[in-house]
Amino acid sequence: MTEAVRKLFKERGDLIRLVAVIFFAAGLIAFVCYNAFSRNPDGDAYFLIETGRYIAQNHRLPDTAYWLITPDVPTMTQQWLCCIVNYAFYRAFGLTGTKILALLLAGILYIADYLLCRDLTERKSDAMGIAAVMMLIVSPLISTRPYTITIALSVLMFFFLRRFFKEEKHTAKSITVLFIATAVIFALQANWQISNIFFPMLWICCFIPKIKDRKPSLDPYALGALGIGLVSVLANPNGIKGALYIVNTIGDVKGFTISEMLSPSMKSVKMVFAAAVIALAAYFIKEIPLWLIFASAGSVLASCVYVRCGWMMSIPLACLIAYIKPQKAKTLIRALVFFAFVIYGFAKIPDAMVYYFWLPNEVTENITSYIPNDEDTVLFTDFNTGNFMMFSGYKIYYDARPDIYGPGIAGDKALNDEMLGVLEGRADYDAFIEKYGFNWFVVSSVDDIKYYLDYNSDRFEVVYEGYGPTVYHKIG
Repeated sequence: MTEAVRKLFKERGDLIRLVAVIFFAAGLIAFVCYNAFSRNPDGDAYFLIETGRYIAQNHRLPDTAYWLITPDVPTMTQQWLCCIVNYAFYRAFGLTGTKILALLLAGILYIADYLLCRDLTERKSDAMGIAAVMMLIVSPLISTRPYTITIALSVLMFFFLRRFFKEEKHTAKSITVLFIATAVIFALQANWQISNIFFPMLWICCFIPKIKDRKPSLDPYALGALGIGLVSVLANPNGIKGALYIVNTIGDVKGFTISEMLSPSMKSVKMVFAAAVIALAAYFIKEIPLWLIFASAGSVLASCVYVRCGWMMSIPLACLIAYIKPQKAKTLIRALVFFAFVIYGFAKIPDAMVYYFWLPNEVTENITSYIPNDEDTVLFTDFNTGNFMMFSGYKIYYDARPDIYGPGIAGDKALNDEMLGVLEGRADYDAFIEKYGFNWFVVSSVDDIKYYLDYNSDRFEVVYEGYGPTVYHKIG
């Protein structure tokens, strides 16, 4: 049997490899399409599009949350470039534009992954396989939100850093390229989403410590790159306040359960990749450089703290896989990746190509058709639906981004504390509704206020109830 396989590969090896590559590429594309089509538009996309519309029409960033029923609440748009791009694709293609943009961003990400992996390996096929593993890790984040570009820019940062520091001597040209690339990447991160500056900074910091002649020291080029990157962050409309966005919002979201800021489950795929990074780093501990040890440790730590940081493990994992020398191990990895994408990818083709692409608005009734949009409507929305309602032209009570209304950004406004009380059922709903004069409500089944509305059914009528949130109207 083994001899027959060897003979087949000898006679038809090129054809078999070509077919394998075609199937692999088709599976990978189907897999990416499924994630891009099924996750876009999400709730945040509506906020991005609406804010981008405001910026495009007014040629400035909003300094107050104009979409709230509470007037003159100071705010800050930390992702203005992301908003502009989302609005441009929406204006050109409607909501289908969010899917097209997600695919475009996924393509940019794969190219960035491939560039790094190609620099790590000798063969293009190995680079394709490792880049596919990286895409597998980050696939849940393929969206028009800041994640995809954030990851791509971080990979490119790592690519430039590794290429620079693998040389013993540095020319004026290589130093200039490194500093320009760092400045551009930091500036793009600052304008795409300010709070993501942390990620390229992390990779640079991995190259700062070094050991020479058994003595620890600091690398001046890495320090210089970090300094230039931080200076370039200020090249955004929010200036120093934007650069200190995380500092400004520390403690502002206390009490709000934001899934991206939770720790991943021990049984999750992210923890499997974390274990893989730890195992590979431990196995190659005597061979891998100091920066890769720091990159591995930092990525695993951050990923175990926050779900949203799980993608960070893709970069050191790619570097560590490249250290695997035995051909059998590489063959095994290529086979696993190939079958994973072919089997899973083709299983998702019907969902990706039919339902999510051709029916981009989903087969649900539009709740806005039940709610008049006039000066007499005072609308209460739940935590997540507010994004869609503001996109649809309504003034809303709140939306799913408590950080921009907290004391660090909005001053002494107490919207966060009030909304948290409403969400947790601690509010006096009679007084709350009277305070704002709410006469329309869009709430989900998990909201405590829904039980209040149902309990007082003689005062509130159900106008629409089906898939998604329920719409109530105040009688009289």
